[in-house]
Amino acid sequence: MMVRCTILERKEEEHFYNLNKQLIERKRKELDAKRAEQKKAELKTQHWMRCPKCGHQMEEVNHTGIMVDRCTDCSGMYFDKGELELLLQVKPEGFLEGLKEEFFM
Repeated sequence: MMVRCTILERKEEEHFYNLNKQLIERKRKELDAKRAEQKKAELKTQHWMRCPKCGHQMEEVNHTGIMVDRCTDCSGMYFDKGELELLLQVKPEGFLEGLKEEFFM
């Protein structure tokens, strides 16, 4: 009888050990996901609309009807995906002339 209780007790301990282990793993994954999301949000606020060249703020400017990003310090112009193609479609022969007017006149 004593051996049977010991076996049952061991199985019960194993069962609860496994339950706790699964719970800890699930909570760890949730916490890791939450931390990753927080880090992503922090990085976005640190780098959002910052010039990749000098790190200063950027502003959106209208250039031939398309909003492009321009650095307020070094005047670097940066395009989001597809914006350059749109500019070239709008005014292919005068694209560089338009940039010249925008920045140097």
